[in-house]
Amino acid sequence: MQLFQITGNDFFKALTGKYQVVFLDCLEIIYRSYQTELSYGIEKEHLIVKLTNYFDSNSSEDLQFDDESEAIREPRAKANGILRKLKAFGWIEIEYGNDNRAVIVMPSHAVTIMQAFIAVTETKEMEYQSEVSAIYSLLINENLYDRPYPQIIKPVYDRTIALFTELKKLNTGIRKYIDELTEGKTAEELMEHFFSYNENIGSKAYHRMKTNDNVSRFRNTITSRLRDILQDDALIERTVLGYQSIENETDKAEALDRIREMIADVIHYFDSYDEIEKQIERRHAKYLRSAVNRAKLAFLNSNNLEGKLSTLLRGLAAALENEAEYSIYDDVPDDYCRIFNIFPQSFLSGESLKTVGISKRIDDVDEIFVPQAISEEELAERRAAFREKQANRFSRKNITAYVRLLLRNRTEMTASEIELHSKRDLIRLIFISLYGRDRRSEYQIIPKDEMICRNGFSFRDFIIKRSVK
Repeated sequence: MQLFQITGNDFFKALTGKYQVVFLDCLEIIYRSYQTELSYGIEKEHLIVKLTNYFDSNSSEDLQFDDESEAIREPRAKANGILRKLKAFGWIEIEYGNDNRAVIVMPSHAVTIMQAFIAVTETKEMEYQSEVSAIYSLLINENLYDRPYPQIIKPVYDRTIALFTELKKLNTGIRKYIDELTEGKTAEELMEHFFSYNENIGSKAYHRMKTNDNVSRFRNTITSRLRDILQDDALIERTVLGYQSIENETDKAEALDRIREMIADVIHYFDSYDEIEKQIERRHAKYLRSAVNRAKLAFLNSNNLEGKLSTLLRGLAAALENEAEYSIYDDVPDDYCRIFNIFPQSFLSGESLKTVGISKRIDDVDEIFVPQAISEEELAERRAAFREKQANRFSRKNITAYVRLLLRNRTEMTASEIELHSKRDLIRLIFISLYGRDRRSEYQIIPKDEMICRNGFSFRDFIIKRSVK
């Protein structure tokens, strides 16, 4: 990687040393000043004013660089000094227009690095749904297939890499985020901050991944379209020509290999989504349990043994951390001896032995169980009631038997054909739909879009179809 041939050898000096925070603040001011401009360039005088205001309000320390003998005290002089150093380090360049006004320009490599810094500090979360929808839309849009590489393959590949990079970041970021919410917090802070997990990762990223932004909704169509592209020789030919034109590749065979590799990579990413999802789910559950255990420890009752030990250990740890008063090698302070009734013991005596508890006399216990007599008639009634209760349960066995009776010699029927007279009939219909979604069921459920309204009940119609074994 020839990085320093692009940036220069002194580029990263601005990020080291005692003025690194000042340099970063000024770079952010310069970068954000370009948002209202047509390019990454702004008049030097305008930038001097912004940097002068920064030093007026945020920095009273004099600036003295290693290669300068005098300290810089005035805010405007500090602004000019910072620009001079940034130019020497390669973060900015100075150009002059037709009116001879100086313009501060940020080169492309500096812009890229500033964008990375902003992305790290702002930690914006990707909307997975928008990325997957965009990939899906590109692949099903027939109007884009006249130029397949720039309009389909390249954007699909780039968006897929970005999507799965964010998923991997979510996978590795769950532990760090929960630790930040719970580690070292008091009981009150845990109560205040713990449930914000659901508002940040839980409901925003993890929850969206499991519901609205579920990649599986579009995955089959995406991978199917990509495999169709690989099988279409004419389409691949146009794709290769587009790749050679845009990527300046003269070798047609090399371009073909790269196209196939890009498509195969996208298919592999979507095929491996289930494993990534499982890893995220396992980490989510594991670290959430760890956070809950921390909360339990923080909320231990101070009146029980665990609570007393926890309070004692936290107090001792806080005392030992204060090197001004105690050292880890010192004796236990007298205050702790009085509070916890701890005293030094240099010999064993009768007073150091545990007091023998007073034994208690154990009397014979009267028998409290008296067999209850029950007649044969009452026993038969109870058994009949139990059998009726079991027959009326919405168990899988009962529901399957009911569906078997409905279908008889038919292979399928619609749910709207079933008579509804009571709430129990509707509940039974719901259980038919639930059990029918299980692969082990004797029948299958195929949803329909039609809404059925009957006897005050409304439900979305579905087909009940006998499973083929």
